[in-house]
Amino acid sequence: MTFAFGYIRRSSYKQQENNSVEIQKAHILEYARRKGLSVPEDFIIIEDVTSAYNKRANQRKELMRLKELMMETKIPTVIFYEESRMDRTAYTFVLDFYRPLKEVIPDILLYTTNSENPFNPDNEQNKIALLLYRQESEIKSNRAVGNLIAHLEAEEKTRPGSKVPFGYKQVNKMLIPNEDAEIVTFIYYLHSWGVSMGKIATILNEAEVPSPSNKEWRSSSIENILKNPVYTGTLIWDIQKSKNERKYEFLDFHEPLIDSFLKQISDINNQLQKSFGRLETPFLFLNKLTCADCGDKLDNQNGSTKRNGISYLYQYYVCRNCDYKLAIDELHEKLLPQTFKHVQSFITAPTIKTTSEEYLTKFQQAIKKNIAKLKNSIDKAQSKGCIAKEQGDMELEEIAVSLEQRYQATIDDLVSYSKTVDELKGTQDSDVFFHRFNQILDDSLAITEKRLIILYFVNEVLITPEKPPKLIFCENFFEQLLPMDKLQKLRGTQMDKLPKPISPTGIQNTDIS
Repeated sequence: MTFAFGYIRRSSYKQQENNSVEIQKAHILEYARRKGLSVPEDFIIIEDVTSAYNKRANQRKELMRLKELMMETKIPTVIFYEESRMDRTAYTFVLDFYRPLKEVIPDILLYTTNSENPFNPDNEQNKIALLLYRQESEIKSNRAVGNLIAHLEAEEKTRPGSKVPFGYKQVNKMLIPNEDAEIVTFIYYLHSWGVSMGKIATILNEAEVPSPSNKEWRSSSIENILKNPVYTGTLIWDIQKSKNERKYEFLDFHEPLIDSFLKQISDINNQLQKSFGRLETPFLFLNKLTCADCGDKLDNQNGSTKRNGISYLYQYYVCRNCDYKLAIDELHEKLLPQTFKHVQSFITAPTIKTTSEEYLTKFQQAIKKNIAKLKNSIDKAQSKGCIAKEQGDMELEEIAVSLEQRYQATIDDLVSYSKTVDELKGTQDSDVFFHRFNQILDDSLAITEKRLIILYFVNEVLITPEKPPKLIFCENFFEQLLPMDKLQKLRGTQMDKLPKPISPTGIQNTDIS
């Protein structure tokens, strides 16, 4: 018996509700029987919820896996249900799949269940079939986009039909929290304290919490939830297929599952991790320790080992330049109590809310001032562009258009920052943020929680073997969450300098004896 592969592609979530896979599978097996071929269950490759119109062939993971399997096994035969399962772009299947395989397996045989002859990309009938499927997809796509735009612009706002997000059910085209809503909130809470997506997946699997697919949780399924703005009550629809790209955003469209602050703080934590290194590390002061003698940042050295089932920890902060190392446990015993003491003093200070509000207000004013400057620059660029056009100076006109686009892109970034400031002001007014630190107890905190507190509140620690370490705390906590240097680098925009408010605790740096 000659073996063959079978390839099944289901293009959308709607097709999950019908018997698309079963129908394709039945036709492929019947075709194989007529041809005297055997298609074992393990040889049937299923590409689920993947468009062959929006994704070229080399972006379809299972199709590429099929290509690798055929190269490894040297089995030259594969059966598709029809040409539309191969491709809807009219050309990428041939470029990314067929021709590379043909070079390795010259006697390759690709069949479709609607033809007795092998697929041949040079055959006129096969070419026409692929072109017709592409045209069909274009017509469907344009019709769907048109219907979607009409729906979103209708006077009575309802959610367009699409897959319902985990944690919600859909009633009368509106999202209503269901029994899984608390799982979503729990995921966001864990991530807001630095728990990695992989660790969250492990926690949920160990607790036997059902996933959206009713299979095991994976870091990718956690990531999909964390990246979805729908859980803040916002409906966002970004249409990129139409001639004029459009983005629709409706705030407070449905009941949120999380406070917008949880999503915001998770994004902030991601940025801190990029700047200072991973959160889940025993080296709590990683990239925060500076040698007071040479000015270099201390590295970390982990020589831990395990013998006869017993773990032996040899973990040090190391200054390579001055050639000394410090055991992390001894250093942490000195630094952590003073750090937590500072944080408790900071968040309970009577003036903390006033000081923070003043800073955020000034920050917001600086953003608005720069937006106004940029709009003025756009007007000037447009004026110069008009003059250049009248004079027939195409080069100057292109420069003016380029400047206008750059200024507008910077305005868009600043508007985004402005929204972030507004959200921080809201959480600060409602005590949502400072409440997180109200009861800081050393023994009750996990590694990631300790690490984040250090990243939030500690600017740096000056270290030398001969002297006590000196803790230097951030003068203004919100500078960690809204760093001015990032705003200053936004496409050449220079932000006005903001005066740093006095720390509400009066604690700026401390020598640890």
